[in-house]
Amino acid sequence: MTEGVVTPRTQPLNATPRTLSNRYTVLLVLGLVNLFNYMDRNLFSVLLEPIKTDMQFSDSQLGVLGGFSFALCYAIFGLLLGRLADRKNRVWILSICIGVWSLASAACGLVRNFTDFFLARVGVGIGEAGCVPAAHSLIGDYFRSGERAFAVSVFTGVGMLGSILGVVMGAMLADVYGWRAVFLIFGLPGVLLAFCLVFLVVEPPRGRLQPVSDVPSPTSFLDASLSLLRKRTVRYLLWGIPLYYFIIGGAGIWIPSFYLRIHGVSIGEYGPTGGLSIGLGYLLGTVAGGVLVSRLIVQNHLWEFWLPALAAVLSVPFYAVALTVDHLHGSYAVMFLAALVAGSGVGPSMSTLQIVAEPAVRALAIGFMLLSTSIISYGFGPLFVGVGSDLLVNLGIAANEGESLRIALLMALTAPLFAAVLFWVCSKTVRNDLAIRGELI
Repeated sequence: MTEGVVTPRTQPLNATPRTLSNRYTVLLVLGLVNLFNYMDRNLFSVLLEPIKTDMQFSDSQLGVLGGFSFALCYAIFGLLLGRLADRKNRVWILSICIGVWSLASAACGLVRNFTDFFLARVGVGIGEAGCVPAAHSLIGDYFRSGERAFAVSVFTGVGMLGSILGVVMGAMLADVYGWRAVFLIFGLPGVLLAFCLVFLVVEPPRGRLQPVSDVPSPTSFLDASLSLLRKRTVRYLLWGIPLYYFIIGGAGIWIPSFYLRIHGVSIGEYGPTGGLSIGLGYLLGTVAGGVLVSRLIVQNHLWEFWLPALAAVLSVPFYAVALTVDHLHGSYAVMFLAALVAGSGVGPSMSTLQIVAEPAVRALAIGFMLLSTSIISYGFGPLFVGVGSDLLVNLGIAANEGESLRIALLMALTAPLFAAVLFWVCSKTVRNDLAIRGELI
């Protein structure tokens, strides 16, 4: 077995009773990291309208700030930091990344123009790029294969709680103190978490829960990348996962603006009502999906692919109704159901890559997932809606910016349908990809 470099913080799970080596304790600490990750990332969505008013930005400019300024570096550094997490101490990588994105998020409150904002969002993207690869790789060495979908769902579910805090508290604080103060209030505490993390989580030996024959020797970046991309399942997932997240993590940043423009609510009113209901939908759905799939895979492991496919298809009509109904609270209720259904496939969708990726390249696989998700979901998603909204008004197709935003969001709902098809196809190809290395599913 490849043990990796042993340091005072690199120990087996049962090494020292005084360390936080209990896997569920570690999972909660990693969940807290993801809470800050989601909180800082989603804070921008609820502040779009006050930023637009104060800085006089167009929807296209906001789409760039909410999308490619963040996503481009998130994509590139996600891949690089993913490979680094396969070779070096993942806890230290995670700690440094938390510090970077927290300071960059706080810097968003100090910007003077579009360029300043763009660079600050780039910093957030660079820092947050290291979170998921390192954390998922750690989860893979703390939890066995049958437990990973549940563990990833808990990790993601706690992150969803961060989304709720970011939207609800961010909206309420912005109503009182302004959007600039909100970025400072949310960004700076992450620096303390970055410092504490290295004392709370033990770096486990890499691949310790895999059979000896399944842990390959370390390879070069090129060889490791090619070994992953040769698998058809991996290639399909690198399209399916970002299309699944196209609404949840990309185009969905415009949902608060939709309610402000169409239903006339203020940012302070939206946070504790619509923001809370949608956030709870994603949170409850993510946790419920993790519990459900952990039971279903006992009968058939392919449920890790089938559940995201089913959730993607069923969520689309709920989103469509929520975006078209005229009654505000009726829209909130249906949007809650859309989030609940979509959230149920989040954990399984992200754990599918760990099925086909060997331990020595697990973080690299997540890095590739971040690359594709960053470009398609976080990058193209907000930009698609923002540019589409501007074009629909300029071409006279929509009467105002509210209607144009509604139409652009409805057009974005085609993405989850394509995701469903790809997850179903993956359920057909995964057997062959695993059989190549002598495994069954």
